[in-house]
Amino acid sequence: MKIIDTFTKQFEWETLQSEKLRAAILASYALFTMIYIIAIHYIINYQTQFTNQFPLPTTLLFFLSALFGYEAIANRVLNYRLQKFNTAAIHPHFKYITALFEVAFITAMLYVYSVYFKKAALLSDVILVSLYYLIVFLSAFYLDRIICVVTGTITALAYTIINIIDLPPSTNTTVIGELMYNRLFVYGTGTLLFFSGIAAAFMANQLKKGIMRAVELVEDEHKLYDLFSRQISREVANELMDHDGKVISQERFVSVMFIDIRNFTVYAETQTAEDLVEFQNAFFGIIVEIVNKYHGIVNQFLGDGCMITFGAPIEIENPSRNAVLTAMEIKKTLDQAISNGEMHQFTIGIGIHCGTAVTGNIGTKLKSEYSITGGVVILAARIESFNKQLGSQILISKEDLDAADVPGVKHEEATEAMLKGWSHRVQLYKLA
Repeated sequence: MKIIDTFTKQFEWETLQSEKLRAAILASYALFTMIYIIAIHYIINYQTQFTNQFPLPTTLLFFLSALFGYEAIANRVLNYRLQKFNTAAIHPHFKYITALFEVAFITAMLYVYSVYFKKAALLSDVILVSLYYLIVFLSAFYLDRIICVVTGTITALAYTIINIIDLPPSTNTTVIGELMYNRLFVYGTGTLLFFSGIAAAFMANQLKKGIMRAVELVEDEHKLYDLFSRQISREVANELMDHDGKVISQERFVSVMFIDIRNFTVYAETQTAEDLVEFQNAFFGIIVEIVNKYHGIVNQFLGDGCMITFGAPIEIENPSRNAVLTAMEIKKTLDQAISNGEMHQFTIGIGIHCGTAVTGNIGTKLKSEYSITGGVVILAARIESFNKQLGSQILISKEDLDAADVPGVKHEEATEAMLKGWSHRVQLYKLA
């Protein structure tokens, strides 16, 4: 699955999280405002010796409690939706419906309060208009510019129309009162609400663009990494990328394995290119899967074989043991595939040796590659080749067999061989 596809699904989940947070914020605002109004009521009346200078706006409190109840229920519903996200689909217009319902609810509050209840109208205007602004700005949580503009437009129109239709006469003697009940103030507040929606839309759009650019960049890097790791092992790719392509040469204890397909050239001469590639893909598919299982890496594909290393670049507890277990499982899996008719009849040769090798980058600035070199590599290749003389399929050096210490693995001493290019005899054991 592509990163962008995964992000789209995750983005839907995050949108629901934002919607849940939005409902929680509005519920908290309604609750805090109710507490604030009640506190102010008692404080003012207490300071004025209970002359009831500030009557308790019970209707406004009722509307705020209704808003709190709605948002609390919405929060629980969205929480349930999040828990059932992978099994229950969310309607694509759910967020639009929720936002419009909130705006309609607050508009109804403002209308009823401004038309039928004139006491403490200034307080109601301040609180309800602040709710309008809060809803507009919180719409940016959706990262959807359309819903931001729609929310800002509807709140602006609702506020302006209600206040113009039922604008009370300018009899208030205070400066704030004169300002609040002036048409220019109403138009100005409506305009600010509209442009708040535009600002929220711009912010949401810029955030979404930034997120998408970041996701596309990650997607490109992922493609490059995927292509890179197909050319070399994923472990080597990680090692090179972690060090900016510069891996310092160092000595590591490794176990090296060479695998060769016997008489591959003769077989290749009788096959079409398509059949040959199909066979190689099947063969190397088995090899790579088993090698990965035992934390080795395939250093090189050699056409009719490959070189495998255990212990570099990733250190493992016992490279020799992993190499032996890998060889035995490869032999068993290939034999089973041949007996099932999944692959044609053929034999392999495997040679294993362990020791200290030099690992790191070899090459120039123009061309370099991660390499494992040393006598251990050469000897492993010679051991694999010696299978032809013994008619065996898995040969292992005494050093690797002793280091592996795998109980239950049947082995027999094959010979002490004088291998090509080697100055002393090498004791070999046959596993298969």
